Parts: sequence; C-alpha cells; structure tokens
Amino acid sequence: MHHLKRLDHHQDWLTWTQENLARGCDPAGVKAILLQNAFDPVSVEQVLTQGVLASASALGRAASTPMVYHARAVLRQDSPLSLALAPVERTQSGEARGESSNAQPVFLQDPANPFLASQVITPKLQLYLIADFMSPAECQDIIELGQGHLRASTVSLPDQDVQDALPGTVQLQADQTYVDLSFRTSHTCDLALLQHPLVEAMDRKISAAMGLPMGLSEGTQLQRYRVGEQFKAHTDFFTPQSEEYAKFAATRGNRTWTFMVYLNEVEQGGGTHFVAINKTIRPRRGMAVVWNNLTPSGDVNPQTLHAGMPVLEGEKFVITKWFRQR
Repeated sequence: MHHLKRLDHHQDWLTWTQENLARGCDPAGVKAILLQNAFDPVSVEQVLTQGVLASASALGRAASTPMVYHARAVLRQDSPLSLALAPVERTQSGEARGESSNAQPVFLQDPANPFLASQVITPKLQLYLIADFMSPAECQDIIELGQGHLRASTVSLPDQDVQDALPGTVQLQADQTYVDLSFRTSHTCDLALLQHPLVEAMDRKISAAMGLPMGLSEGTQLQRYRVGEQFKAHTDFFTPQSEEYAKFAATRGNRTWTFMVYLNEVEQGGGTHFVAINKTIRPRRGMAVVWNNLTPSGDVNPQTLHAGMPVLEGEKFVITKWFRQR
C-alpha cells in the first residue's frame, strides 16, 4: 500500500497551497492535486479548513534561483481561468522527477521575468495560455526575419483525399506534403532553416519553458494569415496505423505538445477555435497557446480538433513548434 504523506511535513507543498489559495485558485482543485500526489486527506483538510499554512516568506528562497513547476490542475468546468502549479518533486540526487516527460509540461518561472500561465478548464484536453510569453520586440523581430521567406502552407493528406479533391486545389510538394487551397490558405516560413540567433534564442526559450529537450521538437515555423485566409478544423497528431503516420511519425513518434505564439494583434477574426469545447481564443501579441495532442495515457486525443479562423481585417502572424514522443 502506498504511504500517504502529511501535508504539514512538506514545507514546499504547504507554501504552494498558500500561494494558490491566495491568488484565487479553487480550493477543490488544490485539494484534488494534493490527493493525487499522495497526501493524507485528513492533513489536507486540516490545512485547508484551519488555515495552518506556512508563510511563503519564511522559506527565504533566493530570488535569483529559477523555480520549476509542473502544471497539474484538476479544475471544474465553468470555473474562472486559473492554473494550480505544483512543485516538482526531486530525487535524492537532485533530479526533477518527470522533467523530461512528455506527459506534463514544466513551466520554468524566472522571478526576474515571470509570466502568467492559466489553464482552460475542461476535462476534454490539456490546454494552457501563457500571457506575454514573448515581448513585443521579440515578436516584431521574428516577423521581420521570417516574412521575406514565406511559402504556401502545407498539410499531410491520405491518398484518397487527394483523389477526391477538386481539380487544381491540391499540389504535391517535395517533402510529400500538399498545398490544399480548399483547406489551408496561409503562408509559412521554416524559421529553423534560417539558422539565425533570434530563432535559436526563441527555440531555447520555448524548450526551457516546457521543460522538454530541444531534440524532441520540430523546427519552429512562422505562419502569416491575410484577410480571408484560414486553416480549417484539424488535429496536429498523426493518426496511428495510417498512411500519414507511416510517412511522418514512424521514426520520431507522434506529436505530443503544440506550442503556438501570436506575434501581433489582429484587428478582427483570426482566432483559434477548439471545436470540442466551443471556445475561440482571440489573438493577443506575445501570448502562447499550448496544448497536449495526446491524452495523459499517450493515446491521440481527437478532442484537440481546432481551426485557425479566417482573418476578417488586418493580418495574423503566429509561430508554432511541435514536440514529438522521441
């Protein structure tokens, strides 16, 4: 039988509880996370109801030391947006448990330049928003760097879909993907091919924020959407035992996390719509949208179906990085 821990014997978790309650996280969600992490229900209830919480200032954390958190929120439908961030448990050797796992992202919080992460509250998928992940200057620099290297955006298509397509709408590319003018009409820059210090710094920032090795990621892309352009509802994973999986995922495995950042404000339209939860996220410059294309058990999650809605006025720039299983 697994030994249950007393909450009042773990100073880091006491402080975590205090901080999350203080910033308005749902106590039921905080309690659920504590129980998931093998804390004794009696001691959890005592801390939550009696207010026997350790002072965060008593810990005396060095301000210069980055703090690593796992995003493990268990929150109710229709609750306010909030993300309970649980401390990483470390082994005796000092390694963070699960730090290289694709199961959960690890958001690296730098006290000198913190960002706010929140979870879209739904049992259907893991979906997070990170406000001001990139600064206005970083966003503009990437736009200026990439917009001179754009090509038509592509998709992967089964042979049957290609055969059924309207004449002139689908064009095969050298990498075995297709330009499909009936489905995706944006333009893309393969930023990784530019081998530029700005791109390398951005990649390091994303990889560090996720707590995942750079080697698990694909090269970051820039996408530009002009008025009327869109990306119809799709998923980012490759369907197991399909033609596209054999072509694009047999070696590196499926896509796990998608990390997308809006680089500019869009005057009208251009939101990212998640179909299963009927939620459209409006573009905000510098905001990252992060989601797990798989379930926690590792199966593909069809409820990650999403669409880049048509731009109605202005234009939209985003960057996208995908992570793989291996």
